[in-house]
Amino acid sequence: MTAAFEWILSPAGRITCAASALTVAGLLIFMSVLQWRMNRRHAAYRLLIVALLLAPASWIEPAGAARDAVSAGAGLLSFILVNFAVLALYVTLRRGDKWMLAALTVLASGAAAAQFGLDAGWFNGGGQAPDAAGEAGVFRPVDLIFLVISGLMPAYILPRIGQKAKVAAAQAFHFLGRLIAIAETGSGSALPAWIPAAGLLLMTFYYHLLFFILFRRTLERMQSVYISSIKDGLTGLYNRRHFLKKTNRYAGLGLPVSILFCDIDNFKKLNDTQGHHAADEALKKVAAILSEEVSGVGTAGRFGGEELVASIARPGADPAAIAETIRQRVERETTVTVSVGVCPAGADLSVEDAMRRADEAMYISKTTGKNKVTVHRPSAAAAGQKQ
Repeated sequence: MTAAFEWILSPAGRITCAASALTVAGLLIFMSVLQWRMNRRHAAYRLLIVALLLAPASWIEPAGAARDAVSAGAGLLSFILVNFAVLALYVTLRRGDKWMLAALTVLASGAAAAQFGLDAGWFNGGGQAPDAAGEAGVFRPVDLIFLVISGLMPAYILPRIGQKAKVAAAQAFHFLGRLIAIAETGSGSALPAWIPAAGLLLMTFYYHLLFFILFRRTLERMQSVYISSIKDGLTGLYNRRHFLKKTNRYAGLGLPVSILFCDIDNFKKLNDTQGHHAADEALKKVAAILSEEVSGVGTAGRFGGEELVASIARPGADPAAIAETIRQRVERETTVTVSVGVCPAGADLSVEDAMRRADEAMYISKTTGKNKVTVHRPSAAAAGQKQ
């Protein structure tokens, strides 16, 4: 184990850790630029790009008084921006968030400037800069501000985002890694080899975890966009295009497909007398009943307005009986009723034609008393068209 720690601290080990972190940081920047261009210049990706560009400055050790100030200041600013970037991935930054970001950025920059002044001896009467292990003490201005911000970020960020465990772990890795770096700077004696080795590994893991957080969030966004493209936002049922695509897939597999076409009775009157909210609630309840009843035997969709559709594709299922169950549940469990039309598709009748004939059957239910189920029959459909 000691040999492993010594290798991590060797030039080869340090180069390996730095190369790993830089590779991941480069991938993060690449992904962030792509997402920034694709998502209308989203603030989250802009913040993340700046944070990752600052990160390498926290790994270098420039000569002279700027050494600790540049390294610690850049690392602290990068940490702040990363946290607000993650927040912006989940919520729109409010005015208070922007003020908080600005205040923390100013605070971190001021602490780095104060540290630079201390290292340069500006606050020592122009004399020699204090020794890092002696007069400066362990906790320098930039370190004290880091401790304050590290304690603030979890409470401010975590309650408002997803992936809480991953983000908390990333914050913990960064905090422990930076704490080890502070101990290395302020310690007058050599630390055990495992401590600085652990610090290097923690900071490397930190950037890898950031990559997984961004990658997971990107997948979530892609999934959300896909779902919104195939489902109706109000009812959660498939939209007309995807419903037809799914139903045609059933027919293509040789399954016996039947179409149920449902229309909520007196929906316009409900909308006019009780308002959009009451009408939307009724529509959602009917959609939920329809979805429950066809689950496992077919699929459901919203055709448009108050018109809902379903396809039954299980061999042996009775579409008319399922339609009647739906009608009864809607009457019993909601404040509205539905008129339903049923039509089977087949080798000589396409899904689209079956949809039109189910619509015709539903129209017969509407014009002959409402709150009933009508199975399509050519003669009945013709009679309905003459009325």
